[in-house]
Amino acid sequence: MKTILIILLALDVLLIIAGLYQPWWVLWWMSQQNRIKVLKYYGSVALVLCTLILLL
Repeated sequence: MKTILIILLALDVLLIIAGLYQPWWVLWWMSQQNRIKVLKYYGSVALVLCTLILLL
């Protein structure tokens, strides 16, 4: 379980880095894409995953 969460966290960090470079790569489903939204959506997922990893 913890290994899966770490893999998901690594994937999320990669998506954040890609989204800061080209936001439309990771926010293709939204009408407007900007770096703040990348941090808001994928950053919140990263925080949740970090919290779950620390709790387990």
